[in-house]
Amino acid sequence: MSEDAQGHFDLKSMIFSLVTPFMLKAVVLLGIPEMISKAGPLSLKQIVSRLSNAKNCQPDLLERILQFLVHKRALSEKIEKDGETYYGLTPISKWLAEEHHLLLLCTHEYPMAAFQKVNEAVLDGGHAYEMVNKVRLWEHDPGHGDEYVELLNKATLAWSTVTISLVLEHYDGFKDVKKLVDVGGGLGMCMGKIVEKYPHIEGVNFDLPHTVSSAPAFPGVAHVGGNMFESVPSADALLIKSVIINFSDEDCLKMLANCYKALPRGGKLIVIELIYSKERPFEMDLDMIMIGFTDGGKTRRFEEHKALLENSGFGNVSLVSVPSKEQVIEAYKL
Repeated sequence: MSEDAQGHFDLKSMIFSLVTPFMLKAVVLLGIPEMISKAGPLSLKQIVSRLSNAKNCQPDLLERILQFLVHKRALSEKIEKDGETYYGLTPISKWLAEEHHLLLLCTHEYPMAAFQKVNEAVLDGGHAYEMVNKVRLWEHDPGHGDEYVELLNKATLAWSTVTISLVLEHYDGFKDVKKLVDVGGGLGMCMGKIVEKYPHIEGVNFDLPHTVSSAPAFPGVAHVGGNMFESVPSADALLIKSVIINFSDEDCLKMLANCYKALPRGGKLIVIELIYSKERPFEMDLDMIMIGFTDGGKTRRFEEHKALLENSGFGNVSLVSVPSKEQVIEAYKL
């Protein structure tokens, strides 16, 4: 195949790759990963028989989708003695059976519409998400029946669960902390996990009032509502996890300035974030997601994180590597 022909083929492959998350979404909405998780590997006939409201089900169409997901390693297949193909879960679809909210978040009509406006954002300096949805990602109002808020909270909760477990297993920087505030802590799961391991810590989960109002109770954790761009509760240590990535440098500096004010001299700021690298496709893909979801958010190199922290007054900034997609950055108020 000539170089030009290969380039044309590669372009089509890029374009057609957009179907993968939507086929995953289709099987999630049909309840298939959860179905297999409970019953074990199932044949096409068994799956169809378990589908609710399947009066006009099209098994041939479903089989094509299942075979596609086998090709993508999102499902496994095995031909048994009865000649039937049985579909099982893989390490990928196992997560869809348990936590599929991130998938539903990313394929929701709000971000999908925003990605149609990226070219306008480049030319006009605006933000694609706000252009089409009239609010920023974090400003959706649950009081007006916007189910997207609940989906957003559950998606961030699922993301955080894996990361904080790995961090707590390999990082001991919380052991000497007396009072810890999780800035932008969402529903408080991370703080709950930290206090569970270090019960001497007085934990505070700090986020927007409408977020903490629906947060569950965790032993040793107080939920406090507020706005991190206005002020942050005082403590001898602060945690910021998966927050900086969502905001512009300007917004980050405002938030970090408030974090600096909230700490005593010698107080520690613990940042848990993805570290951008051109050699890691995951981080590059996520950086593009930030363009569609946020108003200025982006993945950053360690040097960029360090510059933000030092420009906010922090010193002794260091990177603590853990076996996770997200890494730990420590900084101190000198």
